[in-house]
Order: sequence, then structure tokens, then C-alpha cells
Amino acid sequence: MVKRLRITVVVDNEPGEGLLNEWGWSVYMESEKWTILFDADTSPRVLKYNFEKLKLDPKKITFAFLSHHHGDHSGGFEYIGREVPGLKVFVPPGVRNYLRDWGLDPVRVDGALVLVEDAWSTGPLWSIRGYSLYEHALAVKVDNVGLVVFVGCSHPGVDKLVEKAKKITGEEVYYVIGGYHKPSKRTLDNLAKLTKYMSPAHCSGDEAKNYVKNTYLEKYIPVKTGTVLEFGETT
Repeated sequence: MVKRLRITVVVDNEPGEGLLNEWGWSVYMESEKWTILFDADTSPRVLKYNFEKLKLDPKKITFAFLSHHHGDHSGGFEYIGREVPGLKVFVPPGVRNYLRDWGLDPVRVDGALVLVEDAWSTGPLWSIRGYSLYEHALAVKVDNVGLVVFVGCSHPGVDKLVEKAKKITGEEVYYVIGGYHKPSKRTLDNLAKLTKYMSPAHCSGDEAKNYVKNTYLEKYIPVKTGTVLEFGETT
């Protein structure tokens, strides 16, 4: 059982002091049992720079997770492939030969799947936001905390992805971090009913961030490039 989870936002649209940022999203997460890279930003140069500045070790990554096949989430995997050749990357359906070309091992996910102890893929959901693609989210169960759900751009709807995570795990949702993709207020209201804390990032947009901050201040956790959060046991 995962007793602690440490999250580092490697790249977000919002800048962090001494780090590079761009339109992209990447999170490095560590438990006492494994290390996962969720998405890999746009640029291998930016990802490499921030890994080094944040003193993160790509060689410690147990496996990677790609939320969907868009360049602002996959481009930096070129750097990861150089550092960790043969690393498994769990991906939704779609063209994935580019990951092989970068020396990685893409593993297609067709349904809800246990990836490692207390970490699940929701399985791919089809986009409802005008993009013809599949996207999946990553859910991690932290002991005595609940589910921490990581989303990329939430093209199928952030609330839909979180509902699926809750359904497949049977666990209560504690925190949702990532791109909410300019959601409607209705979507944010629904999400607020599903989770204790929320961090709209990347493609969420200022309107969504301000709405969550103003309407659900007690749930709002701001994040940016370089943010570090810890859940569960910290000693």
C-alpha cells in the first residue's frame, strides 16, 4: 500500500523561479515503492533543464504515463528515451511509433488497468470537446488520504475522468491536479462534489482558476512549475 506520495510539477504554463516553462505539462511523482512520470511537456530541452534544476533523476522512473497523444504532453519523451531507453510508457490508443523511435516502449491501454500497486489507469475515454482522440487519467491511492488523480488536458471532461477513477477503484477522491481544459462552471461544480481539493493547471485557463478560487477557496491549491506537494506519511 502506498503510504506517501511526493509530487513535483516539472513543467506547467505558470513559471517557477529559476526554471523554464512553456505550454506543456509534466509531473514527477514518487512513493516509497515506485516513481512515475506523468506526461513529458513539449520540449526535451525544457524538460531536461528542469529535471536537472529540480534534482530529479530520470533513471529512477519505474514507468511513464502519457495522458493523450498531443505534443505538449509527449514532446519531452525524446529526452526521457535518451536517459532511460526501453522505459515503458502507458498510452491510450493512437499513433505511438514516435515513442518507439525515441527508444521507449509504449504500452497501449484499452481499458481500466492496475499499473502497479495502488495506481490505476482509468482506461481511455473518448474526447467530447471537439478533438478526435482518446485520453486516460492516472489515479493513485494514498493510505489514509484517498485518491490523487492526475489529468492531462481532460478532453473527455475532467469530471468524467474523475468519476471513472472513483468507479474503478471504489475509493473516495482527495485531490485532482492537471489540465481541466477550460471547463464550464457546471463541470467545475460537479468536480467540486467529487473531490476534496482541486488544482486546475496547464490548459485550464484563468477563468476556471479564478472560479475555483472564488467559489471553492477551501478546495483550491494553486500550482506552477516547480511546485512540490506531499501526501500521506512524510517521515
